[in-house]
Amino acid sequence: MQNPENTLNHDQLQVAIAESIRHFSLIRKKYPDLKAYLVLSLLGRQTNIDSSPEDILYEFPGLVIDDENKTRMQDFLREPRPKQSEKKEREQWEKKLQELSLKLKYVGKIQVEIRFKELKYELIWKLQADDLVNRDLTPQTKASIRIVLGTLSHFSRIFEE
Repeated sequence: MQNPENTLNHDQLQVAIAESIRHFSLIRKKYPDLKAYLVLSLLGRQTNIDSSPEDILYEFPGLVIDDENKTRMQDFLREPRPKQSEKKEREQWEKKLQELSLKLKYVGKIQVEIRFKELKYELIWKLQADDLVNRDLTPQTKASIRIVLGTLSHFSRIFEE
């Protein structure tokens, strides 16, 4: 089990994502030629920053803390989904999915990183040294294109500081 202070509940995750996106908008304003998007990443795995809990469990299950809530959600997702034509059953299924999603806990050390649609090395090298990125987590070498803004824990605590 993860250290509780390095875990995020649903609301804290939403705060972290919103703050990450706001922070990224500052970078985009400073670097208007930047063609990029944000991902949640750790140990070579990633998912888009706007992925649903369902997508996260498929693409990057390590983002979710291993507990009974994760197990319940995974078991639920293995069940057949009602067809679109089965409106009442579909609504009940969506409600259950939402209830389970709200109980998930997330790994706080997951990093918010920039992924480039277009590689402009001079721009990447400027970003590496910029105060708007986490220079401790961003490799400070011209051999790397990895830019880390911070961790989910960091962005979830912005308003607490």
